[in-house]
Amino acid sequence: MAGPKTQRQVCFWYGADMQATTSFHSGTCTTGELLVNFEAATDIGLKRSQNQDSFCTVGALCLFAVADGMGGHQGGEIASTMAITLVTEYIQNHQESEMKKNIIDAFLHTNRVIYEKSRETPELQGMGTTMTLALIRGRQLIIGHVGDSRCYLFKPPLYWQLTRDHSLVQERVHAGLMTRAEAKTDSRKNVLSRSVGFEPHVIIDTYEYKLSPGDRILLCSDGLSGPVDDAAMNKIIQTQEHSTPALIQAAYEGGGGDNISCIVLRIESI
Repeated sequence: MAGPKTQRQVCFWYGADMQATTSFHSGTCTTGELLVNFEAATDIGLKRSQNQDSFCTVGALCLFAVADGMGGHQGGEIASTMAITLVTEYIQNHQESEMKKNIIDAFLHTNRVIYEKSRETPELQGMGTTMTLALIRGRQLIIGHVGDSRCYLFKPPLYWQLTRDHSLVQERVHAGLMTRAEAKTDSRKNVLSRSVGFEPHVIIDTYEYKLSPGDRILLCSDGLSGPVDDAAMNKIIQTQEHSTPALIQAAYEGGGGDNISCIVLRIESI
């Protein structure tokens, strides 16, 4: 696999626009207190004819997001593309708002527009998307989350999944009816309990964390977190200077059955 592409401050990648097997992107941004080195990658996987994932890295805002669309032949591509575009535009246009409120309002606006689009267009009815977003100001990380894409924190040698999946199997795990190991192989593992744009209203989970130099943040679609276990991702991120190609390769080795997208943030001192 090729290494990361030339650095740019802004990158929007839409599966609907580019069907190349793999795309890489990298760059840097500063928060006033920290330096963030970021890299992002997406891959169509081994079994899909389309890539319905989308992502963005917006260095000027220290804003990063991953979306994994669903809803038929075109619906998934359109939903994830709309989600990334709408949420970024909203946050950029409301920077005077408090961070957490800005993210929640951006998700609600995005959900409403996608839902209305699906109602107006019969072939897009039922479309929706996951979306996991990270926004950094100073040392503060705010995460907005709907669906089963994920955000992880890696703090050598430890690691945590910061977000909770909105899926049928996760609800069963949370209720003590199923183990995490059983959830990975359950036939209902891809059934979402919450998504952006599928219903007229959605509840957005938010998480806050104070960053320190040496922290690593991973945003990813379930095309990565499904076939690759957390410990394996931790090893790659801690040992590989450019970890997104190795993460994509690990997903391939695990079957590569879905589109694979990931963004890795490396937090350093200025």
